[in-house]
Amino acid sequence: MRKYILMLVAFGLTVMRPTFAWAQSSSSTWAPKSPQIDLKGLPKKADSGSTESELQLGFAYQFGIGVEKDINESIRWYRMAANNGDPVAQNNLGYLYETGPKEVKDFVEASNWYMRSAVYGNSAAQLNLGLLYLHGEGAKKSSEDALYWIRRAADAEYPKALAALGYMYATGEGVPQDLSTALKLTKRAAKKHDPSAQALLGTLYAGGLGVSADSAEAVEWRRKAGEAGNASAQYGLGVMYETGQGVKRDAQEALRHYRFASEHGSMEAQAVLGEIYELGQGVKADYEEAARWYRRAIDQGNTRSATRLGMILFRGEGIGRNLDEAVKLWTWAAEQGNAHAQFDLAELYMTGAGVQRDLVKAHSLLTLAGKTLDVSKQLSELASEMSEDELAKVH
Repeated sequence: MRKYILMLVAFGLTVMRPTFAWAQSSSSTWAPKSPQIDLKGLPKKADSGSTESELQLGFAYQFGIGVEKDINESIRWYRMAANNGDPVAQNNLGYLYETGPKEVKDFVEASNWYMRSAVYGNSAAQLNLGLLYLHGEGAKKSSEDALYWIRRAADAEYPKALAALGYMYATGEGVPQDLSTALKLTKRAAKKHDPSAQALLGTLYAGGLGVSADSAEAVEWRRKAGEAGNASAQYGLGVMYETGQGVKRDAQEALRHYRFASEHGSMEAQAVLGEIYELGQGVKADYEEAARWYRRAIDQGNTRSATRLGMILFRGEGIGRNLDEAVKLWTWAAEQGNAHAQFDLAELYMTGAGVQRDLVKAHSLLTLAGKTLDVSKQLSELASEMSEDELAKVH
């Protein structure tokens, strides 16, 4: 069953979302990863009003180069440079407000700084602003505004924007789906060595989306993106090694790619790794390890992982039984529309295990699950147990 799901994921773009957002701008005179930065004299120059020095100090404190990392100090210096009209500092200040820790995160503030930078023509800010409009974060959701800003960045041949626009056309998110246009845009970005575009191009070739299916091309592009650290590509390679698509089937190589992708934030890889350890596929079954990866996937919104972890906790398999957490996980997943969670939760309400018995609620949950699963037998059995008053409430 899991391998069928893996194949769907391999070809399904909606769950292979590349990381286009949060493009960081770099200074034309100094790169954030440079080990050569000399902080001597910078604070004095910055205090005297040097915008470039303020910008460099923002970089230094953001990345911990020559100083201890300090996001608040980074914000302070970026803000000085940003208020002096520096578009790089404005974008990077928005970046920190969008991606920073909870005490800093502020999408509205991020949107405001991106806008100031975008109107100056900063392509990274234009992309970031467009993505906020696309997702309705910090700005009113607007496909029209999203397309306007992302297209402006793409017209400037900004690789991340070309890749993002390609993804939009591939999935039909914010624009009418057009696989031919998606392929052209993605190829342009991939030739500019953008890892997210290379990963997406691998997915297009793997699934024959807008192009003839070509496993060899899929492997090549995913490998290029994976070598650059792209988690989505590493996950895709894991799928190919597990299924033997374009490469010799190799469970251990698949596991290696899944683990890399998981550690670098791929929700799909985390979910798969949880199942591998739960089911003992190519490894010794380890429920604690499975739970660890399931929880990381759940934190990113994966309802399937919530459903499976709920079952482990309900049964107490390899870890302590925890009915309360199982109920919470199934309730959350059910509310998100997961049919299996709706079914499992309905069974709890039918039996009163971990919750107060409620046949009306059980019936409601089974009805929802029935939109995807065949629950006719369970609904019939439940109806036979319900009183006339209870039946009246569900009709």
